Amino acid sequence: MNTNAFTQEEANQFIIECHSDLEAVRTKLVDEPGLATAFNPELNESALGAAGHMGRPDIANLLLDHGAAMELATAAMLGDRDYVRAALEADPALAASGGAHNIPVAFHAAMSGDTEIMQMLWDAGAEGPVRGALFFAVWKDQLAVARWLLERGASVEGKDPRGRSMLEVAQANGKAEMVALLKENGAG
Repeated sequence: MNTNAFTQEEANQFIIECHSDLEAVRTKLVDEPGLATAFNPELNESALGAAGHMGRPDIANLLLDHGAAMELATAAMLGDRDYVRAALEADPALAASGGAHNIPVAFHAAMSGDTEIMQMLWDAGAEGPVRGALFFAVWKDQLAVARWLLERGASVEGKDPRGRSMLEVAQANGKAEMVALLKENGAG
């Protein structure tokens, strides 16, 4: 039984807004603070998870301030070392787990720019997902994490959902240092 003052359709719409629209999220939380805990069971995605996989700390922190429960993937995106460390100590297998849409925790961590969290995930046995996180570091211009990943064998190959290479993403974002790093590591 849904005891919330909002419908599942309203929750789903709010989750969509949590991907990118800070002002819409802020406005809706004024009218209905309970939306901070909105969850779409069909997509297995919470409002916080939406902000997390889009690398939106502003939206994630607003949701947390309104009562959303922290999730591992979002904690990794926020660079919350203590939360990530405690979760991995309790269950090291979580290092290879995923958040919303089953996007790996490592991808969220790459967006944080925190190489210490990346190392925690690596040490817990998630080398594959960690190496695969380079695109997220490039997307969010996390140069230190990109360098760290390349030192551990991450590939500069691959395309984003729009068909762009990592190099094209870095160039489109005007990130000269990232472009240079990618070229130094074989991106062409």
